[in-house]
Amino acid sequence: MRKTWCVVGTAVLLLVPASRIEAQDDAATRAVVEKAITAHGGKEKLEKRKGSSMKLKGKVHVMGQHFDYTGEFSIMMPDKLKFTIDTDVMGMKIGQVQVLNGDKGWLWNSIENKTTDLTKEMIDEGKEGLYAAWVQTLAPLTDKEFTLSPLGESRVGDRPAVGIRVSRKGHRDVNLFFDKEKNLLLKTEMQIKDFMAGGKEMLQETQFADYKDVDGMPVSHKLLIKRDGEDFVDGEASDVKLHEKLDDSIFVKP
Repeated sequence: MRKTWCVVGTAVLLLVPASRIEAQDDAATRAVVEKAITAHGGKEKLEKRKGSSMKLKGKVHVMGQHFDYTGEFSIMMPDKLKFTIDTDVMGMKIGQVQVLNGDKGWLWNSIENKTTDLTKEMIDEGKEGLYAAWVQTLAPLTDKEFTLSPLGESRVGDRPAVGIRVSRKGHRDVNLFFDKEKNLLLKTEMQIKDFMAGGKEMLQETQFADYKDVDGMPVSHKLLIKRDGEDFVDGEASDVKLHEKLDDSIFVKP
């Protein structure tokens, strides 16, 4: 029955002019984004709150083991990021600070107690991550430089979802999945390079849950990151704050 439906469905689509299909898809997809922007606080608030900071705690999952961590994150769109992470690895406390500031980036770790410059490849990967974070704020998606394509309906956990693909010249595609009923962002997907695995490319999926009000805007307080389908990091946020601007001193070399 499913195979028959697919064949019939394809035949029906072939009877409709392609331009009409694209127009319908574009209108429907834009409508999904507009509802999501409204659900997340509206375009004006989303554009105004370009910065955020939070504390996180959770587990890092590596090679069948998991390690507790605590961290603090600050991000200022479109090109600044700082995170501090303390991890407990079998009783050993390991600290790390990473900063990305435009075309520069640095990494400090407690084992060597020194700061090193990030390579250009790492900086470029960090920029791509910041681009994805910018996309998931939703506000820029009304710009015509973005191409939005429908991904159809699916489920994220126990929630019905509708997905769209966001494309823009010079960047990797980012897939966004929204709660079909509440219009809140449930999941993102994108290809990443894992430098812990020698720069291997893999699919990274980030799930969002436990939305709470912050300054009149719903903000996710739980996340789960998967890489190639396997749990990588889970986290629970606290002390979440939204900012119009974060001081540049936050993003200086550690």
